[in-house]
Amino acid sequence: MLHFIQRVKHQQGFTMTVAWLCLVGATLLIVPMSLFQNIKLFNISDAYTPYVFFLVLLTGSYLLTKLFSSLFDHMHSQFKERQLIAARQKMIRQLDFEEKAVLREFIIQRKNVLPLPMKEPAVANLLQSGVLVPAFETQEIKGSARIIKLSIAIESREQLTYKVLGLPVGKLTEEEATILKAARPDYARSNYIAL
Repeated sequence: MLHFIQRVKHQQGFTMTVAWLCLVGATLLIVPMSLFQNIKLFNISDAYTPYVFFLVLLTGSYLLTKLFSSLFDHMHSQFKERQLIAARQKMIRQLDFEEKAVLREFIIQRKNVLPLPMKEPAVANLLQSGVLVPAFETQEIKGSARIIKLSIAIESREQLTYKVLGLPVGKLTEEEATILKAARPDYARSNYIAL
């Protein structure tokens, strides 16, 4: 219902006019005929009753259509949001080695935004599941690859712990640093920061 009210506010002019026409028409149909006789409008109201009824029917249909359309849009967006949350959680539970490596790059490079190629399967999977989101509307074309600036979705950040990403919590040993350096994807090393 709130969504419907917000949409009415955005399209205030036409929708409010239709709502007022519907209200006035319905009032004219409901008001007793004796009232019209008292103010000498009985003949006019009787002659125009079919037109008023048609106006109420038309405007009421429009308002009901808007209401059902808004409710459907709201339910559809809620369904899509729940679907995205489920896909994101499933993806985080089933991260493979390369996807973890892509996500670790944000920590290794100490950046919130990284330019990553869309054609890489790990990047595409993370983007499709909502773990990564486009950070800016800018994109670059480097050779045959389309590079887009991505960041980790805010909703995903609390679930992506060091344990999930395969990072040690304390200080890195020499062996752990070597393993993490070797696991870094080539396309994410453009702005290398030493561990």
